[in-house]
Amino acid sequence: MDEKTTAGAVDHVWEMMDAIRTCMLVTKQGLTLRARPMHAFPSREENCVWFLSDRRGHKDEELPHDPQSALVFSDKTGRDFLSLSGESEVIEDRARIDQLWNDAAAVWWPQGRNDPNIQVLRFLPEQAEYWDGPSSSILVGLRLAAARLAGRPPELGENRKVPLD
Repeated sequence: MDEKTTAGAVDHVWEMMDAIRTCMLVTKQGLTLRARPMHAFPSREENCVWFLSDRRGHKDEELPHDPQSALVFSDKTGRDFLSLSGESEVIEDRARIDQLWNDAAAVWWPQGRNDPNIQVLRFLPEQAEYWDGPSSSILVGLRLAAARLAGRPPELGENRKVPLD
């Protein structure tokens, strides 16, 4: 992968989503931001991220008024972070629910995939920004110490903004 090219950076964004999977979905109601953990199903072919969602949450109230939303992925062990901005929408799609259904979903919807409270949320990414950090704690410590001695900010990996639409 060549992260120096835009195509390489886009590839890297999708790879990060596939690897991390759990993210915080941020929506807003008026001026209030609300974040909640979600399990992402990235689909590069469709240029979107799918989620199974519960209609009893606030997303149903918030997204029709303001679809602007964000996803924040964090892999603390690898010190990798990814933020995406875009728009989200709630969709009634039983076939997509069947496609995304897995054993973990049964914990949230014990009635099964036909539970009337399950719906699908689709996130359409517009822009991403990632931070790739060194995975070694020792390396991070050394870079922080060297930066402090040199009187400059530390170099803790690559940061890049990536257009996705």
